[in-house]
Amino acid sequence: MSQRTDWFPGRRDDVLAMSRTWIEYLTAERRTAWGIPPERFTELTGLFEAARILLRRTGDETERTRVVTVKCRAAFKALAAEMRFFRDRYFKLPPLSEGDWAALGFRQKAPRPAPAAAPEGVPAASLSYPGGPHAVTIYLGPMAGTAEPDPRSDYGYSIYMGIMPPGGATLEQAASEKHYLMKPPADGKGLWRLRFTRRRKEKIIFDSEDAGMTVYICCRYENRKGETGQWGPVTYAIIP
Repeated sequence: MSQRTDWFPGRRDDVLAMSRTWIEYLTAERRTAWGIPPERFTELTGLFEAARILLRRTGDETERTRVVTVKCRAAFKALAAEMRFFRDRYFKLPPLSEGDWAALGFRQKAPRPAPAAAPEGVPAASLSYPGGPHAVTIYLGPMAGTAEPDPRSDYGYSIYMGIMPPGGATLEQAASEKHYLMKPPADGKGLWRLRFTRRRKEKIIFDSEDAGMTVYICCRYENRKGETGQWGPVTYAIIP
C-alpha cells in the first residue's frame, strides 16, 4: 500500500504551505494543550526550513546539482514523515476542535480512532557505548521470553532515567536540577521521564560533568492515549 494518504498534499509547494500553516497555528498555548513537546515542534520547524531552502535551490539553475536534488528529495521525505507523525499523535478530536481541524488545512473530518487498549507487554532495555564522548545508546524491545509488542496497545516506549554519582548523591545534588540519585533505584518509580519513542534505539549524550557516574534506565510500554504499562527491569551503565 502506498504511504500517501488522502489528506497529504501531492505537490511540494503544497506540502510547504501546509507545514507552514501548522507552524504558524501551533502557538505555545496550543502546543501545551495538545501535548506537543518543545523539541518535537523544533524538529518540525527545522525540517520545514531545510525543505524550503532546498526546494528553492533546485529551482535555481546556478545552484541545482544532482547532490542538491537528492538532498531535496530526502528533506521532503523527512518532512512528510514528521507531518504524518504529528497528525497521528497530536491532532485528535478532542482536544482539537472542528475549527482547529479546519485551520490546520484538513478538509475531511478528523477520524475518531478506536479506543486504545491498555499496554500489556513488558519491555526491556540494554545499553552500549556507540563511541564519542559521554554517549550511551539504549536498545529497546520486548523482555526475553515475551511476545513482540502489539501496536494496538504497546504503541511505543516511555523511557525513564536517573544518574547517580559514585557512592550516591548528596542532599544538595539530589535537590539540584538533575535530581541525582542517592541510591540505585529498585524500579522506574524513582526515575524521571526522559522521552517517548517508537524507535528501537535511542542515543543519549550526557554532560561532561556526568562522566564516571552511573546512568539507570527503565522503560514501559505506552499506548496512543499516553497510558503506560508494567515496568521493565532497570539496567545501568557507567557514563563514559
